Amino acid sequence: MSTAHRPTWDPAQARDVKGGSRQFSVRDMAAHTKLKFRQPGQTSVGDVARRDLRAELLIAEEEARNKKRKAEGKPPLLVTGGGNGTGAQDEESSKRRKLLEEAEKENGDADEESEEEEEDDDDDTDELLRELEKIKRERAEEKARVDREQSSSQAAAREAEIATSNPLLNLAAALGQSSGVNTTVPGTFSVKRRWDDDVIFKNQAMNQKEKSGHFVNDLLRTEFHKKFMAKFIK
Repeated sequence: MSTAHRPTWDPAQARDVKGGSRQFSVRDMAAHTKLKFRQPGQTSVGDVARRDLRAELLIAEEEARNKKRKAEGKPPLLVTGGGNGTGAQDEESSKRRKLLEEAEKENGDADEESEEEEEDDDDDTDELLRELEKIKRERAEEKARVDREQSSSQAAAREAEIATSNPLLNLAAALGQSSGVNTTVPGTFSVKRRWDDDVIFKNQAMNQKEKSGHFVNDLLRTEFHKKFMAKFIK
């Protein structure tokens, strides 16, 4: 019976470390020990308190309404002071009116610039199209010229072949009587010479005897035994 599952009476003891163990996991270290605060420009409490959110909302609504009217072809609306007619409201309405006028002016300048850019783009496109047409026309003319030259050269070669290929129509060239005529071309009566007509050693393998390559499993009937008996015994 095994006693591996039972604890020992005297378990292994670790060495005593002076001051205790200093090993610890990185997950046990302190993290995020400093509190972060919003910096200026990150919608902190002071930034939000200094902004007039109501005025910004009204201006945004009026700009959206004027953009819609402009898209429909209607003139933009001007903001007038309403309500109780107090000085603060009049000042606020005048500010909004100025903002709207500046926005309309910027939109008009942007539209004029976009129209000028579109006109310049149209001019550049027309010029590029004209240049492309010119290049296409030049390439077509070059291709037609090359085709004409090839067709003329092919026609001349065909006429020369027709005039010289038939030996019955060109007997002088066929018999080799005219100077400068190659008699080895097709259409002549002469026979083309073989490449081995002028060699010195020709048909050297005609008288060679064929070697018998069969194997005889008998010492008295082998070729060596027959030659030996014919040479020394007979």
